[in-house]
Amino acid sequence: MVTQALTSTQCAADIMTAVPAVTRFLRAGIRRHGKPHLSLSQLRVLYFLRRRSQSSLSEVADYLDVTRPTMSAMVERLVQRGLVNRISDPVERRRIILTLTAEGTVEMERVYDATLQTVADRLEGLSEAQLQQVKAGLAVLTNIFEEPAVPSD
Repeated sequence: MVTQALTSTQCAADIMTAVPAVTRFLRAGIRRHGKPHLSLSQLRVLYFLRRRSQSSLSEVADYLDVTRPTMSAMVERLVQRGLVNRISDPVERRRIILTLTAEGTVEMERVYDATLQTVADRLEGLSEAQLQQVKAGLAVLTNIFEEPAVPSD
């Protein structure tokens, strides 16, 4: 049997099929564990702020690839829930600094850990060799698609 060489276009099509399926699975897990309702975007905001405390509204908006008004509304909901602190930068008045509250850190870690376990449960049936393939493939994708660190404002 003659096999045709795999092309980058075929791999791209497979990625564009797999990523939405994984995203839907993650959203469902987050909805199940994030009570009261915590969206995937909100969890991504919390996760980003855990890694980059004192980020600006613009930095978080750029990370999520949303407009500043959209991010402002999302942050407002997180502030109202007591998960994020929002303060004006004492040096640059127009800049808003965002940090996680203690409650925000606990909630982000709780939902993240529960969703992580849900993903791990789904991977449970894979062999060691398959797990290594998944890990290697994800490392390649991360290396190709990860954006360089954004300098602080």
